[in-house]
This record gives sequence, C-alpha cells and structure tokens, in this order.
Amino acid sequence: MGSRQVRPWQSAALKRLVAGGTVLRPFPEPIMEACYKAANEVYAEHSQTNPHFKKLYDSVLAFRGDSYQWMQVCELGYDAFMMRMRTRT
Repeated sequence: MGSRQVRPWQSAALKRLVAGGTVLRPFPEPIMEACYKAANEVYAEHSQTNPHFKKLYDSVLAFRGDSYQWMQVCELGYDAFMMRMRTRT
C-alpha cells in the first residue's frame, strides 16, 4: 500500500547518487515476493487483533480489487509510455 507520489528531496537525492556512480536497479523478483508475503502476513495478524485495521484493510482490498483492471490497462500503460518517451527526448 505505498505512495506513488515522488517528493522533491527524493529526486534530488537520486540525482546525487547517480552522479556519484551509483547504479540504480529494481529489487529482484524473489525479494519483492518475500516482502509481499511478509506484508500480507502482518496485515492478516493486525486484522485478527484490531477491528479498526480490519475494516480499513478490507476497504483497501475491495478498492484494489475494483481498480485493478483500470490500473493495469490505463495507469501502468501510461506510466510505461511516459518512461519510454523520456528516453527519446
């Protein structure tokens, strides 16, 4: 449940890292899968012990399920397009 918003200090920090020779890479798939699994375990534990969290999380899951197709087709496609265009200009 992250935020897609990029804050100005994040962009500046990344620019400094890259200028200093840092190579940026995505996390490997097994790492992402392990984080996903661990996060879902934490969410399940909190849902069992905290009714307020469960109500909120159930709402998030419903929204995520309802918006999945839109995000996959429209948002992901647009984001990928914009990243490709940045390399061309």
